[in-house]
Amino acid sequence: MPDERNGMALVDLLDGEDLELLKAEAARRGMTPEELAKLGMQQELTRRTRPRAMSGTIQAFRRRE
Repeated sequence: MPDERNGMALVDLLDGEDLELLKAEAARRGMTPEELAKLGMQQELTRRTRPRAMSGTIQAFRRRE
């Protein structure tokens, strides 16, 4: 069971094939699998929380008379 200080092990989160792919990609980039997983999570969090511009045409407000 994870706690606040130790976190979770990648073995608990990924199945065998996914873990091997993560290890291979981490080795290719010169990182540990944990660092690569952290980087991926940070990038996804940034992507999901980035403010987006409103789409569509902006029209001036007109008061009803």
